Amino acid sequence: MLDGKSLIRIGILLLLAGTLGACGNKGGVRSCDKPQRYQDSSVNERVRTPDDLDSLDTYREMPVPEANPAPERPEGSPCLELPPRILSSG
Repeated sequence: MLDGKSLIRIGILLLLAGTLGACGNKGGVRSCDKPQRYQDSSVNERVRTPDDLDSLDTYREMPVPEANPAPERPEGSPCLELPPRILSSG
């Protein structure tokens, strides 16, 4: 039979093993480094209306600005899942 001290030691060992296992890298590409679907988008030609329909109102179009890509992060840097905190001096 196991005494109380042995059970505590086994519990601590399991807790430490679980904690360290959760921090491990699975050896693959991290999810933040995988190409996303929106990165494959491309500019297409504008919608053309048939001759028997009214033309589209160009003033109601939503202009989409050109992308300003962020600088590439150094390899091995953590994923940015949350925006950085802004510290106020007040």
